[in-house]
Amino acid sequence: MKLYKPNWVNHDDKSIFSVDIHPAGKRFATGGQGLDSGRVVVWNLNAVLFEEVELDPNVPKMLCQMDNHLACVNCVRWSNGGRYLASGGDDGLVMIWGLSVAVGAGKHKAETWRCLSTLRGHGGDVLDLAWSPLDKWLASCSVDNSVIIWNAEKFPEMVCVLNGHNGLVKGVAWDPVGKYLASQSDDKSLRVWKTSDWTQEKVITDPFEECGGTTHILRLSWSPDGQYVLSAHAMNGGGPTAQVVEREGWRCDKDFVGHRKAVTCARFNSNIFVKEGKKCCCAAVGSRDRALSIWLTSLKRPLVVVHELFSDSVLDMSWSSDGLNLLACSSDGTVACIQFTNKEIGTPLTLEEKNALYEKIYGKCPANDGGGDLSSNLLVECPEILLAREKQEAKKEPPKEESTPKSEKSQQKTYTPSPVSTQSSPAPLRPMDRQIETRTSDGKRRITPVFIPLTHADANESLGSQPGGLENCFSTSSQSKSRIRVERRDDIVIHPNVSNHAHSKTSDNALDQRLRKRTASALPGPKAEDLQTKRPCPSPPLGPAQASYLAPALSVPALGTAGPIVRAAGALRLQVVNKACNTPYGKLSRLELIPNNSASNDPVWETYLGAAVTCIACDARWVCVCCADGALHVWRLAKPKPQRALPPLALPSAAHKMTLSGDTLSVVTAAGELAVWHLPSAACTLHPLSFRNLLSNNTTVTHCSLLEDGNPMISFNTGKSYIYCKKLCAWVIWQDGGDPVRRAGGAGGAGGAGGAGRGPRVASPLHAARPPHTLRTHGKYSACAGRSWLEAQVSASLHLRLPRDYRHWLLALFAHLVAHGTEDHLRCILDDMLGPSHCTSLPKKWESTILDIKKHELLEEMLALLVRQLRWQRLYTEYSDQLNEIKQANGLLNGH
Repeated sequence: MKLYKPNWVNHDDKSIFSVDIHPAGKRFATGGQGLDSGRVVVWNLNAVLFEEVELDPNVPKMLCQMDNHLACVNCVRWSNGGRYLASGGDDGLVMIWGLSVAVGAGKHKAETWRCLSTLRGHGGDVLDLAWSPLDKWLASCSVDNSVIIWNAEKFPEMVCVLNGHNGLVKGVAWDPVGKYLASQSDDKSLRVWKTSDWTQEKVITDPFEECGGTTHILRLSWSPDGQYVLSAHAMNGGGPTAQVVEREGWRCDKDFVGHRKAVTCARFNSNIFVKEGKKCCCAAVGSRDRALSIWLTSLKRPLVVVHELFSDSVLDMSWSSDGLNLLACSSDGTVACIQFTNKEIGTPLTLEEKNALYEKIYGKCPANDGGGDLSSNLLVECPEILLAREKQEAKKEPPKEESTPKSEKSQQKTYTPSPVSTQSSPAPLRPMDRQIETRTSDGKRRITPVFIPLTHADANESLGSQPGGLENCFSTSSQSKSRIRVERRDDIVIHPNVSNHAHSKTSDNALDQRLRKRTASALPGPKAEDLQTKRPCPSPPLGPAQASYLAPALSVPALGTAGPIVRAAGALRLQVVNKACNTPYGKLSRLELIPNNSASNDPVWETYLGAAVTCIACDARWVCVCCADGALHVWRLAKPKPQRALPPLALPSAAHKMTLSGDTLSVVTAAGELAVWHLPSAACTLHPLSFRNLLSNNTTVTHCSLLEDGNPMISFNTGKSYIYCKKLCAWVIWQDGGDPVRRAGGAGGAGGAGGAGRGPRVASPLHAARPPHTLRTHGKYSACAGRSWLEAQVSASLHLRLPRDYRHWLLALFAHLVAHGTEDHLRCILDDMLGPSHCTSLPKKWESTILDIKKHELLEEMLALLVRQLRWQRLYTEYSDQLNEIKQANGLLNGH
């Protein structure tokens, strides 16, 4: 969790009464007091979330400032679609703002927002606003004791006025499925209104009877699953609480406790999370005690409590659409940002999973409601309607023959496998947690039976039924209850029929017998005793290729968990937003290029990908990204618009690391393969090359590149580096910081230059050891270990054909032998450098150069090292004289 208070978000030291984050996650709005009027300001959210954006002078922080309200602004709310911004103030007006096409200039005009409509209807201060789930209606409440419903599709048309409160109405909230609207007032009541006919469903007063005094606002919130309403300013045992009202029966036996003063606002996160296998919701609670608490319904205590966050009351809060960022404002004129991670609050359900949960609980989901009539807000409550729909579906597709008795078929319902379940755990198409209670003409009550399969998925489907979940997270405990809700329908009178009644009775008995039989029978599958007696056949030993394949793979980076990813791309900046759009077919990731020197945050180019982006490499010429599905995408930053340089490539696995060096792109995959492309020619210069055998646990690649001769080099966080030799068709060990031979030789912490003062050819990330004559040796084994390690470095440089490195390590080896070697070791090297004419032990064919380096030049450098040790002075004189004679002979021959 991270906490940050940007001091540049202010209203000239005036109070800020409301804050709200745009659904797209790019902007946020604040409302409050201006210098001489009400003020609404639109800010750049990325400047709050990312330090590099905040410090960039070319990126504006304030996007637009609107001072149209005549008095203080009490509430600002973005529409769910993000197209409109609504603001309400003490002038009794509600203003609807929209982004203008024209982009103005000036300090407060990085964007231009103009007032599209002004809603007049309230007789006093407007204190709170709320958009319906599909932006069909806008609700506003005021100190005139009323709630007005506006037609958001035909502003400024008024749908109706809800009169019922006897005090100032200070908060409104919509049911996420659109059936109810909740409002809270100073008359110590919370009222629930039905959206089908705008009548009162319930008036709740018990939790608020002890409340004394008042607060400026009473912002309540509805949980994203629609099962609970979280209210402000309630009392329990003389202490302030945030009251939880259950949708089922509107019971008030749970609350959030802990704040020392009255709760002013509550805001549920719009996401439903899964943490440790349990579904849960997340809520933020603000209070007059200047503290803010975060609650997870899967925990018995708050996730975090931030004390003394402000110097005055918390007045409003807003969650980002990804559920990881929370903004809060205070009457002290400041705004605070709290950033979470998915590890802290859980993984959000996808749109498909969320809609499936709505279908399970309510028989409908808001995403499928496109109708414009009032009937679109009605839930399926009559079982006859469900049966009629099933008969229609049965006519379209003839049912297959089944062996189930007819009496049992009448109790069953149609099932289809859920996307997240197996065939053994089907998910119902319609709600299974509701039973309808009707009465017959003779006055008897009858409950329509509903067959509920005993599956594991149903145990976790409803948030309220989780053991240790939402039931146990509140301060007031309650006994466990059945999640089957009984709804009484006194308006339906069923005339009894003897034959049908008997048939129903037989059906119930058949159902009971089947359930009893299922309980008495043993579970399917083999018994534990049978499994213990059967021993598995021993598997054959793995071969070298199989063992290499089973080596640990590399991890795939997780980008975008804390917000958009921003990378520099020359005069532009690349912004990547994973899971930017939820579609019925999956989540889309958005890529945008935004100018650095532009006053607007509008992108000059954008595109969408079908998977989350895990790796990014870009510069002024190229943009390369790899997705979680292993797809590689490359664009050339050409004018006027970027163009694809390569078609989408399917890598063997997702990328672990990507490096862009000039026009060369190197990709390391999670499967342990390295591939290199030359982007201008759209050609692969290095076919996918496996290095899986080099990996160990928790290994990551820190560097990958191509050397001048085209051989790839790769380095790991373990301190090991390898260079591939095409001639040997193998990876050559170039550096191993943990090599026992290297460490025993006294080079464990070495990092200086070579003996001749010249480092290896590749400067980064390689680091040559200190000169061997300065290595710390401890006994004979240390000197021999140092010689062995240096000989390996010389051999590696020779076969990799690295001249500069070969010179460095050969002189380092000779310097080590001068300090710790024998005369035979020194003569072996000196004879090879001098030539065969003075030594009969060498082959007759002698090359005067090695890797295009003259051996006599190397010999001169070796003699300069040899002369430093007096015990080798005779050896120095011998080879120095012979070298001088050869030089003189060559000089006379050239002169002749």
